[in-house]
Amino acid sequence: MIRKTISMPDEMGQWIAEQLAQGRYSNESEYIRDLIRRDRENQRKTDDLRSMLAVAEAQIEAGEFTELKSKEDIQRLFDEIDEEIARETGSDCSRTG
Repeated sequence: MIRKTISMPDEMGQWIAEQLAQGRYSNESEYIRDLIRRDRENQRKTDDLRSMLAVAEAQIEAGEFTELKSKEDIQRLFDEIDEEIARETGSDCSRTG
């Protein structure tokens, strides 16, 4: 395991101390490791979203989209999704409303 020394403003140090005092973490290292784990997960989610957006943009540019202009259009789309799920799973996913 590597060892790091970091500098931070007093208020950040106080924040960490408060987290420890509240029992959220047993020591400063645990708190920092948790921040890094969460940051990595957030970065992964951001990367996934960017990839999905790139695919969606390409589909829109290729004209592969459905324009939803009314509540009825949206309801029809959800009904189609429910029917597809029911076919794939053999279950009833119908909505009311």
